[in-house]
Amino acid sequence: TTTTTTTTTTMSMSMARRGTPRTMMTSKTTTRRGRGGYGVSVRAEGSTTTKDAKVVVLGGTGRVGGATAAALLGQDAGLTTRDVTLAGRRKEGAMEAKSRHPALANAAFVEVDVNDKESVKRAIAGADLVINTAGPFQRRETCAALEAAIESGVKYLDVCDDASYGQRAKELSARAKAAGVAAITCGGIYPGVSNLMVRDTIESMSEEFRGQEANAGKEPEVEYVLYNYFTAGSGGVGTTILATSFLLCGEDVVVWEDGERVVAKPASQRKVVDFGKGVGKREVFLYNLPEVASTREVFNARTVKARFGTSPGIWNGAMVAIANIVPKDMLENQDAMRALASFSEPFVRAVDNIVGEKTSIRIEVKLKDGKQSVGLYTHPRLSECVGTCTAAFAQAMLDGDCAPGVWYPEEKEAIANRKALFDRASKGTTMFVMNQAGWLLETQPLNLGFGLSIDL
Repeated sequence: TTTTTTTTTTMSMSMARRGTPRTMMTSKTTTRRGRGGYGVSVRAEGSTTTKDAKVVVLGGTGRVGGATAAALLGQDAGLTTRDVTLAGRRKEGAMEAKSRHPALANAAFVEVDVNDKESVKRAIAGADLVINTAGPFQRRETCAALEAAIESGVKYLDVCDDASYGQRAKELSARAKAAGVAAITCGGIYPGVSNLMVRDTIESMSEEFRGQEANAGKEPEVEYVLYNYFTAGSGGVGTTILATSFLLCGEDVVVWEDGERVVAKPASQRKVVDFGKGVGKREVFLYNLPEVASTREVFNARTVKARFGTSPGIWNGAMVAIANIVPKDMLENQDAMRALASFSEPFVRAVDNIVGEKTSIRIEVKLKDGKQSVGLYTHPRLSECVGTCTAAFAQAMLDGDCAPGVWYPEEKEAIANRKALFDRASKGTTMFVMNQAGWLLETQPLNLGFGLSIDL
């Protein structure tokens, strides 16, 4: 067991996608591995000297792309603004990204249409890595950016959060292998880091299982994997994420229940989940997220579900209403959902300024023998850590940690050195623990009397 505790001073920014600082606070960042050690394997071929690397960020003018580019420059890995290009639809968007991230002041801009393969090929010519943050990925019919990367011999990473797109990307794996191109789909924070947390936990639990005399000759079976996500307000990451949320309200939810494929309604099956100290108990709902399909495929887990929730609770209620009232054909229309996101933005921003943008991941894994482990990842600012986590994947790819082919994050070929990625991705967290007994992480209520209590 390895436990490291680092005291850091962080700025608690209560920003709605970008607001003003409210308080300065000292927080405690806890990183605990639990039983066993981080998974580290042999590095894949094709590493790039980071200081010589050229990176193109598709959607780099947006909130997620800009945060990713800035995080890459802040990793002390030798990259400069000369090495990072922001690719987007409008030059004005690049100016906005640079105003949000002064470190990007000298970054180049190139105009691109991510749905046009030839446009992407021109934008990434001469690059070592292309990072696709240009969402929404929902309802996108082609993987033009990935195809362009394969044909150009450029490593590829995306932050896809759509199950169908992720599956289409995987279908290009043989082509990527033949071209010697390493690619990861569904990277970033969640999915992404959450998937790696599951893999690390399963490997550690399986190692312990095999080490028990009573299990001689047996292989561990994964009974369930549960992904639970919480973000205060809109998370400070732009109208694209709002549009994505609305689009998910129009998708049937595919989950696995005791080995059976089950289709459920979006924004359904409410559950209250304890996200630990600093977040507490929050309501979450089923949505159709790609980590369900990938986790079932990679680990053959009998039950896999993914839930998401926000605060204040009225936003969860609004999502439930949208999923049940708005016609499905409208919810499946990208342009309509972008328009709804733009219309909603002022109201969302106003609430965000009050509730902040704290985000938390809770993963739960149980083996058939009854052992259960929990992992938590909590960060005070989603708009910051989404860039930090995506940049951590990008750095791993530049380091040669990904084998040729198209991989989900939790596949063993995707990330050879998980420890290095976790170290980078956990920067700024207030809580990062894995492979712990659930009861150790439960929030303890303090009784104030008169029927009132608060979570500690």
